[in-house]
Order: sequence, then C-alpha cells, then structure tokens
Amino acid sequence: SGKEPTTPQAKQQSRVEKRQQVKEEETAASNPDDILVSDWWSKYYESLGDDDRLIRIFKERNLPKLTFYQKELETQYNFSDVMENITIVKPDNEISSDDDSDSDAENDDDFETRNKVGIFKGSLKIYQITEEMYAECQTKQPALLFSNLPSNDSQDVLIRVYCVAAVGLAPLDFGGTCDPYLQVKCGKTSVDNKDDYIAKDLNPVFGKMFQIKAKLPRDSKLTVKVYDHDLIGANDLIGSTEIDIEDRFLSWRRASCGLSQQYIRSRTSKDKWRDNLKPVDILKRMCLLKGWVQPIYNRDVDGLKVIVDGSPYSLDKSKGPLVLGSTTSLTSTGAKPAVSLTAEKNQLALQVLHKFGVVPEHIESRTLYNDDCPGIPQGKIHLWVDIFPYNDSVPPPISIAPRQPQKFVLRCIIWNTEDVILDETNIMGEQMSDIYVKCFLEGRKKEAQETDVHYRSLTGEGNFNWRMTYPLDFILQENKMVQKKRGKFWHIEKTVMKIDPILNIEVFDKDVLSRDDKLGWAFLDLTRIPAPTKTAKECSLEVYNDEKKYPKMSLFQKKKIAGFWPVYDDSLGEPELTGKVEMELEILTEQEAAEKPAGKARDDPNTNPTLEPPNRPETSFNWFTNPWKVFTVIIWRRYKWHIIIGLILLLLLAFIILMAYTAPEAINNAIYG
Repeated sequence: SGKEPTTPQAKQQSRVEKRQQVKEEETAASNPDDILVSDWWSKYYESLGDDDRLIRIFKERNLPKLTFYQKELETQYNFSDVMENITIVKPDNEISSDDDSDSDAENDDDFETRNKVGIFKGSLKIYQITEEMYAECQTKQPALLFSNLPSNDSQDVLIRVYCVAAVGLAPLDFGGTCDPYLQVKCGKTSVDNKDDYIAKDLNPVFGKMFQIKAKLPRDSKLTVKVYDHDLIGANDLIGSTEIDIEDRFLSWRRASCGLSQQYIRSRTSKDKWRDNLKPVDILKRMCLLKGWVQPIYNRDVDGLKVIVDGSPYSLDKSKGPLVLGSTTSLTSTGAKPAVSLTAEKNQLALQVLHKFGVVPEHIESRTLYNDDCPGIPQGKIHLWVDIFPYNDSVPPPISIAPRQPQKFVLRCIIWNTEDVILDETNIMGEQMSDIYVKCFLEGRKKEAQETDVHYRSLTGEGNFNWRMTYPLDFILQENKMVQKKRGKFWHIEKTVMKIDPILNIEVFDKDVLSRDDKLGWAFLDLTRIPAPTKTAKECSLEVYNDEKKYPKMSLFQKKKIAGFWPVYDDSLGEPELTGKVEMELEILTEQEAAEKPAGKARDDPNTNPTLEPPNRPETSFNWFTNPWKVFTVIIWRRYKWHIIIGLILLLLLAFIILMAYTAPEAINNAIYG
C-alpha cells in the first residue's frame, strides 16, 4: 500500500528487510553468477549454446530462456493456417517472346519469378460430400467450413524489429571488411541507423530496435537491409531479407510476439511479460481461431486444471510461479508467499499454449541475399519481430542496447624479484644481471611500463618498489577488455575489439651496447589468475599447472591479490623457471581510483600505499656512468690490500733501481775526490 509501518514490530521488520535488501545487492555485485545473468544479453548468449557457465546458471536457477532458430521462423512453423500465399503470374498470351526466349516455361525454375505480378492470399479447399449432405444443403444453409475469419477492415499495427547482431557479412571494402548499418522498411516507411554504422566489422553487434507504424493488409511485407557505409560515393547493399508480417499477425501460433516460458509480472525484471495480452486471453484467442470451445478452469484435490478441446491439463509447478528466478522473498515464517489464483491461471494457460506449439520467445537467424549475387548468402542477421495492435495497450519495448564497458584502473606494484637467472659475467669474473621488469596489457604493448634497473644483481634478487597503473575498459558479464584500434594506417575509423584482459610480465637484463636480453615472462589472465605463493621458496611452475593447489581467481572479484609468481622461458619448447616476481595486483573502478589516488613509479601522489626507495646493495649502480664508483666500490673494496702491497713493491723496486743507477757515481766521487 506504500504506507509507513506504525507498530514497533513492523518498523523492526522493515529495517531488517532493508538491511537484507542492501546486503543482497552488495552480494549480487560480487557474485559472478549474478553478474553473468544481469541483463538481456545473457539470455541471447545462453541461447547460442557457446557458454557453458550461462547454460549451467540458467538450468540451476530455472531462468526463462530464449529459443534460437538457425533458420527463418517461417521455416520452423506453418503460418498458412488462415491463408496461403499463391503467386500470380502473367497469362500465357501476355508473355512476350523476349520474356521466355531462352528456355521452356515449363522447365524454367525462374519462370514464375520473372513473370510474377503479385500474390494472392487466400485458401481454396475441395471437400467430397455424400448425397444426403447435398440434399440437406438444398434446404438450409450449410455449416461454415471457414469460421472466425479475420476482418476485412484494415488494421493499424505497431511493428518493432529487434536487430541483435549479424554474422559472416560479405566484405565489400578494400582490406576485406565492411562498415555495416541497418535499414528497416515497411510500406512507405523506412528507418535506419546510418549515423551509427559499425566500423570494420564482419560480425557486428547492433543491439538496435526499430519501431514502425503500419496498416495491414496494405503493408504486409517488412524488409530488413544491411548496408556498407562509404565515406565517398553511394552506400553499397550487403544483403536483405523479407518477412511477411500479416501471416505472423493472423496466425493462432502467436508469432506476433514470442511467448516467454514463465509469466513474470514484475516491471523491473529483465524477464517481464512483454505481450499486450495475458496468457489466459491468448489461450482464448487460440481456441477461437481453431473453432474450439473456450477453455474451462476448475480446481480439485490435485490443484488447478483447465480443459482445452476436451482434454484436461494440470499446472506443472516445477515451471510455475513458485520458482520464478529463485529470488522470491520469504515470509516471516520462512515459507514462500501464496500465489494468487490469477497468476496460477496465467501460468497454467502459458504451459498449455507451449504444449500446443505456439511460437516461444525467440531469436531467428535470417539469411541475407543480394540480387547482384543471386542465390549466394551474404551473411546472416539475428533478429525478432514483435507486432501489436496500435492502441493504448501496447507494452513498452525492451532494451537490447549493447553492453557498455565499465572503466577500471589496474594497479601493479613490483616489489622484488628472486632467483632471476644471471646472464652476464662482470670484469671480476662474477655471474650477474642488471634486472628490470616490464609490464603491459594484451594488445597495448606501446603503453608498456617498466621499472628502474637493479644493477649488478649477483644473486638474482632485485628490489624495486615500483608502481604501474593501467586504465582499461572492461565488460564484467563477458570477461572481456574493450579496445579501439586502427587496423591499418589508412583506416579513418577505429575498430572496436574485445580481448582477454591478460597482463604480460617480462623480466629483462639491461645491456648498454646491445639489445636487452629477455630472461623470462609470464601471462596472467586477470579473470583467472592462479593463486600466488607467500614465499619465494614455495614459488615454482606448479603455480600454473596445479589448479587444485593453486586455484584460479578473478581479480575483479578479489579486488587485490599479492604474492610471488614465477616467470619462465619456453622458447625451446619446455618451460624453464627463470625467476620469481613478487608483486601486488589491485583493480579499482574509476571512481575508487579517484578517491584513492596513486602516482606511477614513486611519483606524487605517492600514496595507497606509500612506496619507499628500495634498499639496494652499494654495488647496484650503472658502471658506464660511474667509473670512479666502479673503482672505489668494487675494485678497491675487493682488492684493497693487493693494491697497497703492489704499490709498496713498486716503490721499493723504484728505490732499488734508483740506487743502482746512482751508486757507481757516488763511489767514484768518494774514492778519487
């Protein structure tokens, strides 16, 4: 009723329910299963049957599904129950010799197509009757064989065409791509999304809904065309498909709006009922069109039943309103709330309709053709069509807008390296490496960031305390990172690509006069990161191979992961452990990153956390730019006494040589004066 609770017990219950709601929302935000089925697109991808996770979740939760048809809907169902389409061709005396000069009309498969002048919609049937039936017809009007025919009056309808995606479009541009956009036409009305064409994509995801007002039977044909957008010259037609709207609208199979598996009335649910009629009314309409008695509902000890065409049907509660999405709240006693009789009747009517073969909620895959390439498919388009009488009861459209990526910031702190292989030999004959670490996201190598260099590591240890930050656009439901790139340098538009969020980690040995040597590398999928080890001693290649001991986890769920990961060299085939990297990975939304600022490297703002300069040995410096330091720190410290003794010996040797040189003259002067 919307009134505030007045009693203390009611207020307490209200507060508990609100806290529970907030807790459920927070849990839903962190539950990967809830994220996967949070929008309409989860139903679409589940219907394709490519995602095992979605199939499992839909089955466990008993969620309403879409039916995906690999071919056109009219090939799956017979919509000629009211009338048939009969092609009208020119009479023989009106066909010129030019029209049929190359082949015999009886043997020409294209004869009917070339000489077609229209379509007759109707139904012609011949019945064999007995003499008694004929005599009875002479005295009274015979019973109508065609009952409940559609009215001759024109009908205003609202047509909604939901174009989901296209697959395998024919490339028309230089470079083997195309820039597709859509055009929908019914009668004289045409709408398109020319301004929103998709650049360089043969498998575009449109996510567009087009709405057209039409009048039946005048505007009975709906045409969907896919064009290739060109900056210069006319746009090229890739292919088109044609749909008979009138047949679908008049059929008892309710092809005008596919019926969901469950009757959900909640306006906020993505699975809400979207037909303008309720299931009980649709069942009445089906019985009327088939000439049956109207359905009769009754209840006995076994529950609610309905009699349709003389056969009883019971409510299957495993598909009924008691398990609609498994999110129904419980009452204070712990039991599920009672279901109204109206909801039960609608759910029962819906189950009966599906048993009789009405068109379910679906997506159809329609082949595109082009007259310039007759008979050759130019791709396929996934869509469905809703048709409603144009009145005040038209339900609102559903949103199939493509999923938009969320903005995140990945922060990677390289603390240390351990046991990195020693790649060089210094002037003293010792094994050493000048270590630094480079990281970049897959497909963004030009944006790679690297630490400073830990020079002259004699043990494979490197100390860095270095922060790297990477902004990224990510779709949580698909576990994909979105990037925009120009495929070729002459392309004007950028192509949108969805790739796995893989962090590339590379450890190098710095060289001054030659190319740096890559010592090891690793690839971490941010959605399936193996659990790191707490110590360098435990770290081995088993981290990547033993999923039971080191389970995979999503950084987008854990938010922060820290520890040791191994790097390896598999250039010769078999991976070889070449080092271990201690780092911390953290993912933040754009808003969280603004609230917790942090600069790159150790630059300002050096917060969250504050990074101190690494405590490196005195021997860690660049010898090429510090020659005096090389002597004082390395040579003098190691060979100090050797140098001192050497200098003393040199001075003593010089003194002896000097004495030997001056002694003869001194002796001569002493003897002879």
